[in-house]
Amino acid sequence: MEHENFGKCLDAKFPVRVINPDDGYHYFFGYYDLNAYHENGKYHLANRVKFMDRLPTKDDVCELGYIDLETKEFTKFAETTAWNFQQGALMSYNMANYDEVFYNVRGGEHDYQTCIHNLKTGEKRYTDRACANISLDGKLGLAINFNRIYDFRPGYGYSDVKDKWYDVAQPDDDGVYLVDMETGKSKLILSIADCLKQFPNEMFPDKKFVINHITFNPSANRFLFLIRNFQESTAKMWLTTLITSDLEGNMYELLHNSLISHYHWKNDSQVMFYCECDDIRGVHLLDDLSHNYTTYADPDLTFDKKVCGETFNDIHCLYSPNRRYFIGDGYPRPDHCRHIYLYDTVTDECKIILKDYTWKEPIGDIRCDLHNRWNVKGDKFSFDSTRNGRREICEVDVSELIHD
Repeated sequence: MEHENFGKCLDAKFPVRVINPDDGYHYFFGYYDLNAYHENGKYHLANRVKFMDRLPTKDDVCELGYIDLETKEFTKFAETTAWNFQQGALMSYNMANYDEVFYNVRGGEHDYQTCIHNLKTGEKRYTDRACANISLDGKLGLAINFNRIYDFRPGYGYSDVKDKWYDVAQPDDDGVYLVDMETGKSKLILSIADCLKQFPNEMFPDKKFVINHITFNPSANRFLFLIRNFQESTAKMWLTTLITSDLEGNMYELLHNSLISHYHWKNDSQVMFYCECDDIRGVHLLDDLSHNYTTYADPDLTFDKKVCGETFNDIHCLYSPNRRYFIGDGYPRPDHCRHIYLYDTVTDECKIILKDYTWKEPIGDIRCDLHNRWNVKGDKFSFDSTRNGRREICEVDVSELIHD
C-alpha cells in the first residue's frame, strides 16, 4: 500500500515516539475520550488487527491487549468482533479499579454486550447490552443501538446485524438505556420518539433519527447525547441537536439543529464543545441547564459564519486532568497533514504542537483520526497515526510545558 505522504517527517515541538511493536500488525487505540493509560503510567491499551484498508465484517477479529511502555511488548488478553476503526471496541480502563478493563463483544439477547474483564483474576462479567459510555466510578453505563449507528455511520457501529427498528423512523421503544454495571441489567429511560415529541424537529418532522454519541458527566448524575437525522443523500449533511438529561430521562435541550461535534465535560455542570453558537463556530464552554456559554477564542479554531461562510476547523477536544489545558486534533489539510493544538485556558494561548501526515483512506469511515488522549498524570498524551504506512500508536511527552 503506497501513498505520497507515507514516511514524511513528523513536525513536532516535543518528543514523539511510536509505542507499539513493529511486528507486521496494525495497532490503534480509538476514541479520544476513552481511558487508554493505566494509572501506573506503565501500560497503554491497544487494538491489534491484520488490515487497515476496508471496513471490518462480523468475522474480522480484533485482538485486545496492552502495551508495556518501556519494552513495547504487546500482551493480548481478549478478542472481539464488535469493533470499528474509529472507536475500536470502546475499550477502556475502569478508573475506579485499574485491574478491570471494559470492552464490547458480540452476544446476548441484544446482539452486543460489554465485558467487564478483571485482568488480575481473569474473571469476566457481561452486561445485557453494549455500553457506549461508562461512568468514572464504573457503576453505570449508557447503551444505545449500535446497529442503527452502523446504518448511519459505519465507522462507529458494528457490522452485519440488521437494526430491529430499521424501518421505524422514530421508535418509542428504542433510545437510551441505563445499565447497572454490577448486575449487568439495562432499562430504557428515554426513546428517540420521546426526544422528538419534547423537542420537535421542524426541518425533519417525519425523518429517521439516531442517537450517535452519549456521555456521563463526571459524577454520573447527568449525561448528554447527540441526536441526528439520517442523511437523505451523500450531498446533504445531518444536523445535530444536543440534549442533556438526568437518570430518569428528564431532558433539557442545549442546542437545536446545528453544527455540534466533539466535546468533553469540564465538570458536572459545564461541557466543552466544538459547535456553533450565535453564528460563531469554534470551541465553546456550555453551561448545562442554561443557554449560557463562553468561547475559547483563537483565530485558527474560531470562525464567524457570517464572515467565513461554511468554514470550520473541527477538533477532538480533550481537557488535561487538571483542566487547565485542552488538546485537540483536527482534520486533514489538502496535503493530508493534521494538526494537534494545545490551548492554555489560563493564558488563552493556543499553539500548534504537532503536525502529522495521514493516509488518504479509500472510504471515510476507516480513516485514521489522531484522537489525542492524555495519560493519568497529564504530562504525556498518545495519538493514532498512519504516517509510516501502517496504523501505529504514538506518544508525545509534554512534561516540560505543562504546569500544575
